[in-house]
Amino acid sequence: MMAAENWRSSLIKEIRRKSIHLTGLSVPVLLFKAGWCITVGFVATALLVAVVLEMLRLRGMIRLPEVRESEQGRVAGYFFYISGCLLTVILFSEMVAALAILMLCIGDAASGIVGSVVVGSNVRDLDTTRLNTTRKRKPRVVAASMLSVCILLGFIFSGVTHLPPHVYLAGAAGATLADSVPIFVRGRSVDDNFTIPLIAGALMTAASII
Repeated sequence: MMAAENWRSSLIKEIRRKSIHLTGLSVPVLLFKAGWCITVGFVATALLVAVVLEMLRLRGMIRLPEVRESEQGRVAGYFFYISGCLLTVILFSEMVAALAILMLCIGDAASGIVGSVVVGSNVRDLDTTRLNTTRKRKPRVVAASMLSVCILLGFIFSGVTHLPPHVYLAGAAGATLADSVPIFVRGRSVDDNFTIPLIAGALMTAASII
């Protein structure tokens, strides 16, 4: 009974978090409808707001309910989410950036929901110095869910982005890699909200010029 309650609690919390995650869909919508300049201004403004919120939160002046327990003493994932979106829009073509951010918004949401009920999915908040390297990647079922959703996104939106299959397949592979295998810098993992759109965008850009 306790295991079932924990399973449901974990799933509900992740769905709540990912529902907020989906607000990032506003970025590709703006790229499709309003263009690069307005989108950059919008995301840059959101990042400035996030800077203020994080300063206040880390000083204990405010509390944000959907911030994970593991993020209480450090910069939260939503800040890296917005930062990754802004850099993606700046660095890549509009359609590549739009699809990369869709993969972050929807693909990572699917991965997170599946991972919330699969043991061993949290590979970034663990003490990796005590783990075998085979434990430092998400389970295959989680990676498969991320890859499948990202490929589907590439196919569904190909009529809008005009990106050929080999390009969005490269993006899906990059997004899945960034989601599944954590990157560590000086013993700290780089937030996947930051790396997913950037790696997906970089691989799609490379694939588009081959």
